[in-house]
Amino acid sequence: MTQVFEVSGMHCGGCLSRVQQAASKLAPGTTVTLDPPRLTLPEGAALDAGAINAALAPLGDYRVKPAQAG
Repeated sequence: MTQVFEVSGMHCGGCLSRVQQAASKLAPGTTVTLDPPRLTLPEGAALDAGAINAALAPLGDYRVKPAQAG
C-alpha cells in the first residue's frame, strides 16, 4: 500500500528540493509535490510520520501528517 503524507511548511521549489532529498535518503523513490504539498512513499516503504519528521527537523519547519483519504 502506498503511503501519502501532507507536508506543511513547503512554500517554494527550494523547500521541495530539501524535503525531496531528505525523504529520498529514507526511502529511495519517494515523490514530493508542491501543489498539493504531498510526500508519497514508494510501494513497500514502511515509514511513519515520526521518522519522516525526524529527518526533516534539521532542515526547517517542515512537518508531515498522514493525508486524509478521499
